Amino acid sequence: MPEPKRAENAENGPRTRIGLIVGAHGLKGTLRIHPLTDYPERFFEMERLYIERPGKPPRELEVLCAAPHAGKGQILVKVAGIDDCDEADKLTGWLVTVANDDRVSLPEGEYWIDTLIGMDVVDMESGEKLGSIADVFSTGSNDVYQVRTLEGDLKLIPAIADVVRVIDQETGLMKVTLLEGLWD
Repeated sequence: MPEPKRAENAENGPRTRIGLIVGAHGLKGTLRIHPLTDYPERFFEMERLYIERPGKPPRELEVLCAAPHAGKGQILVKVAGIDDCDEADKLTGWLVTVANDDRVSLPEGEYWIDTLIGMDVVDMESGEKLGSIADVFSTGSNDVYQVRTLEGDLKLIPAIADVVRVIDQETGLMKVTLLEGLWD
């Protein structure tokens, strides 16, 4: 469920990082992009790349073609105006971003990590506020939510149906049922 990190751009509002330019491929200025998304296939449909780097003005580049970099887990993207490897290498370290409205739609019951961060966590039975989500960790089998308690402690709860009962993005509330020993 990556695509968690937001980049703010005053002109375009919050943006989500979906890739990192890691260098040039070949002599004609093709960019090698390391995807930072669970949906790298999105690069094959993009007509424009929006790239950003702190301290530099953002750039918008027209995509001429994109293809997977076989066996490397990268995407090769040829853009207009970048015609040699030296020009492409100058873009190493730039982030590829999309407007939050352009993120891939998730199936019901899946959430972007950045929409969970800061969400209040409430005990389902008592209605007592337990804290708020400070971070989300992926463990392979299920995610784990790190909750900062009202006292400032950090507690972990598994993102499983027996514990997480309701996630309401509209109200910013996560209702949980604490299994015995989980919160101790």
